[in-house]
Amino acid sequence: MIRDLHFSYTSDREVLKGISLTIPKNSFVGIVGESGSGKSTVASLLMGRNTPQDGQITIDEHTLTAVSEDSLLQTVTYVGLGSVFFKGSVRDNLLMAAPDASDETLWDVLSDCGIAGFLQSEKGLDTMLLENAGNLSGGQKQRLALARALLHDSPVYIFDEATSNIDVESEEAILSVIKKLARTKTVIMITHRLANVTDADRIFCLADGEVAGSGTHEELLVSCPAYAALWKTQKELEDFGKETVLQ
Repeated sequence: MIRDLHFSYTSDREVLKGISLTIPKNSFVGIVGESGSGKSTVASLLMGRNTPQDGQITIDEHTLTAVSEDSLLQTVTYVGLGSVFFKGSVRDNLLMAAPDASDETLWDVLSDCGIAGFLQSEKGLDTMLLENAGNLSGGQKQRLALARALLHDSPVYIFDEATSNIDVESEEAILSVIKKLARTKTVIMITHRLANVTDADRIFCLADGEVAGSGTHEELLVSCPAYAALWKTQKELEDFGKETVLQ
């Protein structure tokens, strides 16, 4: 629950202007909007990385400021565009999320995320990663980040532009896993691409630091001009791209 949240990085510009979001337990919620609308700022506040100037965030009726850092990290798993990996084996990087996990469990999540086949063609769980997995493609890196997130097995997951700038196949695989995860966990997906959240239980559309509208995809197309305009623009660009490929 986010209630009347205000936040500024600098004194001369308010990034969030009193937004309120209700995120039910075990639901799939999308937070969308144009660049600069405040989407990722919401994620940073939920993760306790920044502190609001006014307003309140509660998780399971506990005020975020009263929750310890360790407890917050056990409750919320964050997956962003630039997931961090250290130089070492795939196994060691995955065990950071679940130290007691067996090799069988590791392979299960890698298979779910569609990266098991690639790793089996390398050195399996002993495949070495460069710092920040610099020897993997963007799609492979995000699939591995998702596998590590699944191992963490927390009640709440935040995906912040987690499918940006990767290949279509990886994006589809990751979205499939995220939507399956949303059946049993609270999933918050922050994305500029509306197609990724059309089947979300609820979508919040931010515009200039305010909630321009909230509801399902179909409801927002009717009730929220900002959302409808974004959808129209993105569909036109997508359709144009398909036409260009076919020519």
